Amino acid sequence: MILALDIVAITLILVGALFCLAAAFGLARFRDTVSRMHASSKPQTLGLLLAMLGTFLHVVVHSEGGATVYGDLGLLLLIAAFAVVTSPVIGNRLSHVSLQEGLIDREHLSRDDLADK
Repeated sequence: MILALDIVAITLILVGALFCLAAAFGLARFRDTVSRMHASSKPQTLGLLLAMLGTFLHVVVHSEGGATVYGDLGLLLLIAAFAVVTSPVIGNRLSHVSLQEGLIDREHLSRDDLADK
């Protein structure tokens, strides 16, 4: 049973690392601001959460408990919560600043909610 959980934990960590690597390639490869915002927020956050879930599972399987283990698990949960809360806010603020500075080509947007403003 421990071997199966270790395989699941390693798989989650590796898939999370691949998502983070894909986000890094997206930041380097994409040309416009909207594409870069997408690459920096969605796959990076999912990759971080998958890696944290794999780490969380590994720590739970290989520990006997105790205050330090529960503190480490609590810290992992706080990091994941911080990433989930801050990533959409940063993407939203970045999009507003990019729109105000004229860095977004409005003609290529599939939907523009601020077209009348």
